[in-house]
Amino acid sequence: MTEKQLVNVAVPLPLDGALTYSVSDASDIPNSGVRVQVPVGRRQMVGVCVGPAESVQDSRFKIRSIVRVIDEFPIVSDTLLEFLSWISDYYFYPLGQVIAEALPPGFLSARSKGIARILNKGTGRGRSRFNPEKWGQGPDFSLTSEQENALSFINSSLQKKQYQPVLLHGVTGSGKTEVYLRAAARCLESGRSVLVMVPEIAMTAQTTGWFADRFGNLLSVLHSGMTDAQRRDQWWRIRSGESPIVVGTRSAIFAPLADPGLIIVDEEHDSSYKQSEKLRYNARDMATVLGRLSNATVLLGSATPSLSSYYNARIGKYHLIRLEKRVSGRKLPDVTIVDRRKNAEQKSGKKKMSARGTWLTPELETAINETLLRKEQVALFLNRRGFATYIFCPECGHVFRCRNCDVTMTWHRAAAGSSGFLKCHYCGDEAPALPVCPSCGGQAVKAFGYGTEKVESEVRERFPGIRTARIDRDIISSTKRLNEVINSFRKGDIDLIVGTQMITKGHDFPMLTLVGILWADMGLNVPEFNAAEKTFQLITQVAGRAGRGDRPGRVLVQTFMADNFAIKTACAQDYEAFYQKEAAARRELDYAPFARMINFRLSGTRKTLVHEAGEKLVGLAREVCAQALKSSGQGSPENRVDILGPAPAPRARIKNRYRSQLLLKSRSIAAVRRACALIQARKDIIPSSVRLEIDVDPDSML
Repeated sequence: MTEKQLVNVAVPLPLDGALTYSVSDASDIPNSGVRVQVPVGRRQMVGVCVGPAESVQDSRFKIRSIVRVIDEFPIVSDTLLEFLSWISDYYFYPLGQVIAEALPPGFLSARSKGIARILNKGTGRGRSRFNPEKWGQGPDFSLTSEQENALSFINSSLQKKQYQPVLLHGVTGSGKTEVYLRAAARCLESGRSVLVMVPEIAMTAQTTGWFADRFGNLLSVLHSGMTDAQRRDQWWRIRSGESPIVVGTRSAIFAPLADPGLIIVDEEHDSSYKQSEKLRYNARDMATVLGRLSNATVLLGSATPSLSSYYNARIGKYHLIRLEKRVSGRKLPDVTIVDRRKNAEQKSGKKKMSARGTWLTPELETAINETLLRKEQVALFLNRRGFATYIFCPECGHVFRCRNCDVTMTWHRAAAGSSGFLKCHYCGDEAPALPVCPSCGGQAVKAFGYGTEKVESEVRERFPGIRTARIDRDIISSTKRLNEVINSFRKGDIDLIVGTQMITKGHDFPMLTLVGILWADMGLNVPEFNAAEKTFQLITQVAGRAGRGDRPGRVLVQTFMADNFAIKTACAQDYEAFYQKEAAARRELDYAPFARMINFRLSGTRKTLVHEAGEKLVGLAREVCAQALKSSGQGSPENRVDILGPAPAPRARIKNRYRSQLLLKSRSIAAVRRACALIQARKDIIPSSVRLEIDVDPDSML
């Protein structure tokens, strides 16, 4: 009797490792990366074959057979499978669920009724590698000497076909995009493919336009805003070799490109590259891993590099290229700090700020008037949505909070003159606007604070007759609508735009000469280890939108913390000074990039159970960390793992789930990962009613 061959299959379930199945006929053994239909319990599921399995000696286990091999050829290449396995190991996330995250919707299914749809789709065979035809060469203009030097190094790296991470640190308007385009052309000429990642869906249209103008139909687009059918079609175009260029958001890191030679991560500092739920990967960091596995050049570009990337460049792990001047001899905008602690009108004895809103200083009002008179454009930046952000009863002090989350409700007015509604920005719960106080029955409910909706409303009153628009998540319901507003502003059909950080992401507006940052220090007042870094980046990025055309730009930064180093260095556009001070503080406190961190997040509907689970978890963490330190020999400080917590998350209840967290820190990545692996192996001490999530290299502790 012929011995059955065994293979490992990863299925999209929260399982440690793959499941083993048998194949009766050795000639039918599926290749790695092929989808197969397998029995799991009483269900039929679709998984991916991840390689041969060793024989199982334990007679207690009955090896079941593969029901059907679905694909004629691997839909997951060996390199991509190695990459996904690395992600699974690094982020302590089940391999089957990592593969499910990487594949288009519907390719794997945990429900039997979904299998028929997949089986009936058919796969067909992959087409041959692309044969690049002559593409557009772009505008005929000379590069700056800095761009030439950057391309010289990048092209040399592409020619060697070796892994080379490059940090392109270029000020806003320095021509990083043209470097990307010409490097991509050189990569295609060598017969290799190109991946271009941007942080937000809103940026894909602009970036796709640049690459489509240069390379025609050689590119595909991937992001979560597409329909399932669109994503599947684009995925197959890439897998078949029809599209050697991919433009997309963080999920594009999983694109099935054959032989990627250049991986571009634009605005590499942006926190949107970090996924905040389920598989909590950072696409920027994974780009360097994919580059190493593919022997590719990885180009990380930003005017405000993340501290971790800049640190890697300083220690020689990345090659650093600087672009310190704007193209065409344009100057960086003139930036002025407006100290809101000093009010000129109050000093002169005036008690009332006329009809001016609380967000508008005399300096900014004057600058707006002057800019509009010159027929130039204005952008006002405030990273807060809504009309009012703090609703309370002055008779009894009751504050209107979300019934599902420990956060205050935000007042939104659907239209001028409308009472609107109160809304929670975390769970989406809504309530009537300015209702009767549920505590005392008082009807004099008050609203304080301001967001982009209120600013736009008061702009129209203060500057009648101007054409305004607002960009935030409340009014921009789709990528199409966002692109319409952006294009209208770029064409000059809008005089003044009010927006959140959606307007900071790499947009180019030739007639925008005045940027007003309404509350620069707002981001400093959150309990985050990287609050100063994010504040510096936001100010620098939004300021960089001004003066990108032929006319000089001006930026007014309103703040109550004019002496804060992050604000001062951002306004001076001095990244090096900011890095030196922030890095010193991080090093002293053992925060990234000088230490590695893993955050354990606990959540549940019962507060006491979450608290008890946190106490069990910290007990286990202390035990395994002490063992690990002892086994490393003499308790070296470099191998010590610090344990912070457990403590309630800053937002202690979201969507009726109480949240607690435990943070592990160590200067040794091996030590902190060893501790995490030991904790994960004994995670059954946590009750099933409490959810445990592991966040490796956390970007936010909120």
